[in-house]
Amino acid sequence: MKIAILKAANELLEEQGLSGFTIDAVATRSGTARSSIYRWWPNRGALAIAGFLAETAQKIGYPVTASAVADVKSQMMRVAEVYGQKVGRTISALVAQGQSDPEALRALLDGYVLPRRDEAKKALLRGIANGELRADIDLDVVIDALYGPIWYRILVPHAPLTPEWAATLADYVFNGLRPGAGGAE
Repeated sequence: MKIAILKAANELLEEQGLSGFTIDAVATRSGTARSSIYRWWPNRGALAIAGFLAETAQKIGYPVTASAVADVKSQMMRVAEVYGQKVGRTISALVAQGQSDPEALRALLDGYVLPRRDEAKKALLRGIANGELRADIDLDVVIDALYGPIWYRILVPHAPLTPEWAATLADYVFNGLRPGAGGAE
């Protein structure tokens, strides 16, 4: 039942965006009672985020190869490819929803942002361990430097979000993090 609800939620988000997304529409499409939906999700924002995450999170996971830097760069390119399309408008609307809905924001942070940051930290730690990256880097600052510009292009779409742009961004950031590159002053 939960899978059907999440699938219906994601389909409705893709078709109608957040403005046309309602609990009633999800209940109808999934063949589930509203009370069942409210048993698992407190409001439409939390359900919208859960539906979005159920579909999207698996598309942008981190690969694990011999090169942690290449893995992060590859993942950033996939994020740009996925979010450079209609999905980017959806995540933008969900972030906006979270600004006025604490439960939706918590769902977005717990279900998407924090797990992705943990994955990025693991990849960067592999990069430090295998000598690709300096040992003195601040992981949170690096993650913000890598992904902050992507979020900026999602939320303020002043220029296209493309895999090529994400690759260039990754190269610029990682060039300053390699052994022998200057550290933060």
